[in-house]
Amino acid sequence: MATLGQVYRSLFPHEGRRAPFQSVPRLPTDLFAFVGHVVERSGAYHHVSQQMRGGPDDGLRKLLVTDRMRERAVRRGQQWRNRRLETGTRLPNPPASVERLWQRLEEYQNDPVFAPLDDEAPTPDWWSICLELLIVADEACESIGFEADNPFFDFFMDEYTREDLASGRRFRRVQRAPFSLSLAAEDLVCVQAKARTPSVGCTLRSLTHHLALLPPRGQVRARWVAPVIAQEPPEDKLGLLLVPFPYQISDESFQEGAVDGSDHWGWFEVKQTWLPSNTNRPKRAEFIAFVVDLVRVAREKGATVNAVVLPELALNYLQFRALADALARDSQIDFLISGISQDEARRRGNFAAIAPFFLLGRERDADITAWQGLILIREKHHRWKLDRGQIERYNLPNLDKSKSWWENLTILSRSLDFLVYRGNTTLTTLICEDLARVDPCQAVVRAIGPNLLIALLMDGPQIGERWPGRYATVLAEDPGTSVLSLSSFALIARQNDIGGFDQASSVALWKDEKKGPRKLELQRDADALVLELEPTVKEERSLDGRADGGSSIRWEYIRHLQVKASHRPGWIRDGTGR
Repeated sequence: MATLGQVYRSLFPHEGRRAPFQSVPRLPTDLFAFVGHVVERSGAYHHVSQQMRGGPDDGLRKLLVTDRMRERAVRRGQQWRNRRLETGTRLPNPPASVERLWQRLEEYQNDPVFAPLDDEAPTPDWWSICLELLIVADEACESIGFEADNPFFDFFMDEYTREDLASGRRFRRVQRAPFSLSLAAEDLVCVQAKARTPSVGCTLRSLTHHLALLPPRGQVRARWVAPVIAQEPPEDKLGLLLVPFPYQISDESFQEGAVDGSDHWGWFEVKQTWLPSNTNRPKRAEFIAFVVDLVRVAREKGATVNAVVLPELALNYLQFRALADALARDSQIDFLISGISQDEARRRGNFAAIAPFFLLGRERDADITAWQGLILIREKHHRWKLDRGQIERYNLPNLDKSKSWWENLTILSRSLDFLVYRGNTTLTTLICEDLARVDPCQAVVRAIGPNLLIALLMDGPQIGERWPGRYATVLAEDPGTSVLSLSSFALIARQNDIGGFDQASSVALWKDEKKGPRKLELQRDADALVLELEPTVKEERSLDGRADGGSSIRWEYIRHLQVKASHRPGWIRDGTGR
């Protein structure tokens, strides 16, 4: 069994043979990496219980949090965060009281992190020390990842500067935003900032407001992207223009790629027959004009439009860039999200791309050049599997129904981007199966608790009874994330054409913690929907009883509107881009 001392050395091998518990880590995120890891690894976290007044004590093992201990830990964390920097230093020194508490662990450095305990065995003494240090570290990191003046976040953002953004040098520091806010070995644990604290369950996630303990970087990477240029004050509402393109796809869109020697399964490939070729500039320009017109018409109807979202595999990289170029000129558009079939190196696959114009803040004008380097692209984590039922439901004649067909993807890395938006919101995306599979990304999503998650799909109707609705419900409960799933209309249309199913038109499903699921149906003569949302403040409490002072934001449904373009090229609606 690994001991506390051995685990510390494995997490911080760069410290060499230095005695681990003589001096507390200078970064509270490093302190959290250690105490969070051992509290979780030992199982101590599920013994946490607030001390209650009255009632019998059953005498069983508990990790009690008293009012006095909680108040003391919160005070020490605040003192650490607010201490002045000494001359020549980059980090505030931890309070002497935190040093003393840390040094108490030296007595237990040879104790095993995990040891089987009988039901009546007493609570190990080092558990309560580590729990108090965990609260200290979490409180010291209030606002980390959200406010630029947080001293511990600034340590990691030192080179992530306004001058680099304004220079137009491909925004390389945006692309290299940190995957961990700790110096702990990333092949063991990562630490990131956090947005939501679950209101249900008994997990390590329930114990913190500001820090998240994540899996090793090799399993999945969580890139934290925060603005470094001053932003305008946030608006009250957020309006998303949802364009369920493609509306139709041909039989040739799903094709056999290769078949396994056993003849039981094979690869399938998706051909974007709904998109014009890259050399067909007139049609490409028509598509851009179509989306821009949808934005204009929506606003003329009184809708708020701050972003444009298209589903899984809607575009290729070149078409995404061209559309982003057009939308970048609209100062009210904060971001464009779409599924694409290529990354920036033209590697084929299944990707989510976001053009986060809001990162430009008040510097968003013609003097900013090469802004396209802001575009963030990450690949899908899981392959789509088509079985007999789906082949029949969507009438895909080029695939043998007796075989299982897997999406022909090369998965080089698994990563998620978490973008700080409007100062207090974290935004992320998932691609289809990523929403349904627990490993590995959902561990990250649940730990960080993004305020808004947008899932890009090529799927059937989006209703609460189907799989996207079920998995959105899980995330809306824990950690409280508001979830939008958006599908193209194409497979819904193919299902409708067969006639063996109820006619469907629900291209999107919204789910938030308070108001529950809401279908967003596309009317027959409409081309898009506008989904309007509003932020509400929610006070959250951690498992140890700490309140966050109402710093959490939940996005809630206001309304949705149908939008019809004033000019609609026939090829866009009938899927004949080529």
